[in-house]
Amino acid sequence: MRMAHPAALFAAMLFIGPLAAQETPPTDAKKDFTAPDIKVTSPSGTPTNNLDTPEAVTTLEKRRIEERGFGQVPDLLEGTTGVFVQHTANGQGSPFIRSLTGKQITMMVNGVRFNNSAFRSGPNQYYSSIDANNIWRIEVLRGPASVLYGSDTQGGVLSIYTYAPLGEKFDFSFGARPRYGSAGDDKRFNLFGEVTAENFGGYISGTYADVDELDGGSGIGRQPHTEYEEWGVYGSLAGRFANHKLTLTYSHFQQVNLDRTDAVSNLVANPALLPGGGTLSREIQNIFPVQADDLAILRWDIPGSGILETLYVNFSYHRVQEDLLRTPRSGTPTRRNQGFNVHTLGANALAVLNFGELSRLTLGAEVYHDMIHSRRSDQNLVTGTVAVRDNQGQFPDWCQYTSLGLYAQDEIWLVDNTLLVRPGVRFSAYRAQADVDLAATQLDGVNETFSDITGALAFVYRPVHEFALNLSLARGFRAPNLDDLAASKGTGAGNEIPNPDLEPEDQYSVELGAKWLADHGVKDSAAPYWLSGGVSFFFSYFDNAFRRVPATFNGAAVVKFDNSGRYRIFGMEAEASWYLTKELGLFGLPTDHVFFDGDALGASVNFSWMHGDDIKNEEPVARITPLMIEASLRYEAMHGKVYIEPFTQFVGRQDQIPSGNKGDVRFTPHDEPSYWLFGMRAGWYPVRNFRVNFSLNNIGNRAYHGLGNGTFGPGTNAVISLEIKW
Repeated sequence: MRMAHPAALFAAMLFIGPLAAQETPPTDAKKDFTAPDIKVTSPSGTPTNNLDTPEAVTTLEKRRIEERGFGQVPDLLEGTTGVFVQHTANGQGSPFIRSLTGKQITMMVNGVRFNNSAFRSGPNQYYSSIDANNIWRIEVLRGPASVLYGSDTQGGVLSIYTYAPLGEKFDFSFGARPRYGSAGDDKRFNLFGEVTAENFGGYISGTYADVDELDGGSGIGRQPHTEYEEWGVYGSLAGRFANHKLTLTYSHFQQVNLDRTDAVSNLVANPALLPGGGTLSREIQNIFPVQADDLAILRWDIPGSGILETLYVNFSYHRVQEDLLRTPRSGTPTRRNQGFNVHTLGANALAVLNFGELSRLTLGAEVYHDMIHSRRSDQNLVTGTVAVRDNQGQFPDWCQYTSLGLYAQDEIWLVDNTLLVRPGVRFSAYRAQADVDLAATQLDGVNETFSDITGALAFVYRPVHEFALNLSLARGFRAPNLDDLAASKGTGAGNEIPNPDLEPEDQYSVELGAKWLADHGVKDSAAPYWLSGGVSFFFSYFDNAFRRVPATFNGAAVVKFDNSGRYRIFGMEAEASWYLTKELGLFGLPTDHVFFDGDALGASVNFSWMHGDDIKNEEPVARITPLMIEASLRYEAMHGKVYIEPFTQFVGRQDQIPSGNKGDVRFTPHDEPSYWLFGMRAGWYPVRNFRVNFSLNNIGNRAYHGLGNGTFGPGTNAVISLEIKW
């Protein structure tokens, strides 16, 4: 059996220091309380204790999401351990996990794969198409997890879970969630309704947002081409029948008239690269009239019995629509109207077989099929003539991509339940078909099949209840998708042509870490726990890696991807929280509160540092995120009904920029300077049917530029959001 609550919590002391080392017993009699373990879903597909999970996982619960203010989903991840958010445009956010983004991280919604074969290698905007008002939990898994999630999971997994209420008695409510942000005159309004009955639940929500030009702080002012609108609807129905549970969710979300800011503005990080000596933008027009996302999921939870602990099946339909108007500055004045729709049909199933102390086996299968309808027309702005060129769109029309995955992962506890061994294996197969040769006879058509057997082995050593050491060994695999094999598009580095001859990437990764979660043992304390946190050291090696290289096509200078990269990324991440409880007893004070009954005081800090270099080509890896630190103090009163949390964020200098990025206007010529921001969050939850949250960001109105951003960061931004139910 595991030992319960020993005096020597040595892992926590690595970060907390002398105060934590003095484990003074409470001075009152309110003892013998054990806080529940933090549960995470992402690494195993079903809820698991975080300390029993080898991977580094950070969770954002509903309350934390509310406190950060509803806006774009990627913005909610700002300041999360190991996550950097890049903005090519206001309203477009792309999260980086361990310096990887786009199709190198896997995005999940309610257990269904959100990625499709059109996802780009660089930053993409697709996670901005999920309405934050409907989210009750986000999990960020850092590091490769290819056994459960397949191709693309090289940097990590972002998992979102949306509302699907299911009640035990009849109840209903309606409400509104207004929000305002001053930096972009950002006005958002959400209406929702919820009804529950015995074995039934329903929820419906609608959102509209009008965003004006973004203030870039001192000396920058309002940034042109950063305004846009967006709206969305969401609904869910859930019912329980003879212990079977069916859940149907549907969402539609779209952004309207959103500019790609770095292409149409001369207010960029490196204006020297622009035409006219920096006085002109790269293009006259580059705007997304419509970016839309539809996602429907039907989930069937089947009751377990005997060794069957969990069994569920998901059926999904996902449609991504992207329309783009481009007017280049050079050549014949021509407006290009291009776009594509990705239709994805999917099915996945997961079962957990629990054999008691012997093993807990997770089995899964998934299949997804993409069909891309592409279109393009060119209008001569002098003559008005329109030429239809559907076979020369971003993708060949009606190209297809199919993925299949079968996996098994076991959890085996040994040595009196102190050592967990978790082996896993996955078989993956992919089929890509695209008529690239119809538009470019110099290139081959795509009719490729890729397959791989991917393995992983992880260990968790938990000698005491509050502490765990973990070691993970994993092999990652990423098959080329249709964006790699068949897409022709404009990028920050130049026009990109497809490469139908790409081969899969390989990744080999090792991670060593520790986690701790110690309760305070005080029954009536307002603090959720005493000490919590974790630290991870990781190393990943990539072979046959995709690398963007210069090329010539039809006499013009272009870029394309090949398999000439061989690089490594390594680094360290850490997070720690400490709430004052036991230490108060040193001063003869009660250990269940600080000043008043039901209050608590805590401190949190997270840290990440990474380095990456292409050892074959002797240059840095593109977009390695800089040193990042966020620290905060938090005071809660009235058992959490009132809180105030001052915080600070530091982002270090990044001077490791590869040659390919130095020709991109989103990167400064030599390095990205460091910046330090200060802010505050506060809120009031007086009753169940009302809340108000307030945050003040970048209090000093500092002008700063994030690595690879197409805009400057927001200046002083006051955000207020409310929720009213009746």
